[in-house]
Amino acid sequence: MEDPAMRNRVSGSESGGDLLEVLRTLAHELSQPLTSLRGSIEVALMGESDKAEYRRVLTLSLHESGRIAETLEIFRDVLDIEAPAEDIQRVSWTQSVEQLLEEAALADKNRPSQVAITLKGGVWVTASPHHLAAATGRLINSAVKAARRKHKVRIELSATEDTACLAVIDEGSHPAVESTANFQRDSEPETPLLARIDEWLIQRAIERQGGRLELRNISETCHCYQLNLPLQTSED
Repeated sequence: MEDPAMRNRVSGSESGGDLLEVLRTLAHELSQPLTSLRGSIEVALMGESDKAEYRRVLTLSLHESGRIAETLEIFRDVLDIEAPAEDIQRVSWTQSVEQLLEEAALADKNRPSQVAITLKGGVWVTASPHHLAAATGRLINSAVKAARRKHKVRIELSATEDTACLAVIDEGSHPAVESTANFQRDSEPETPLLARIDEWLIQRAIERQGGRLELRNISETCHCYQLNLPLQTSED
């Protein structure tokens, strides 16, 4: 029975999101650094700045160029997720998750102590390996970032009679750093495990596999993200 404190934020009926709104957001994210970059270049071309000012302008331009590159990468991710998935096949989700964990340097001795991993063997789903890896990898990478912020994170792959579930539970700051973080909380709110655009990308990718993304708020500091897919057998 579900804990009354839990609530489902993302449901299958609404999780496709509004693609146009996402694209508008990304266009806005591009316009800000482009405007700043253009202004910096115009100042530099005036030829009236000293060496220190030129260095400041170049540093700012490099920063804004990085922001543009990051936004364009997200654009590519959106286009990739919206592309037709023609390679639908039976996939071992267990093996896919294990590979992604290794790539994220979370496996075995390289795994941070604040990350606990429990994977059920033989969990099979029917999906596009590429799109499934895109959704799974983005969620796992978010867990890695949370662990770097000294959060306690659990990654669990399980299966019921008809559903495969990958859950990432962010339990919040590790007790060892809780006291040092308290003084920052009024001015620096806790960073969510998934940024809004990451959540949309994962939602969209997993929906295209016939699954859904759910967020359950277990408490103020403990949040559980779940990727759910119809379970398949390993037989042909």
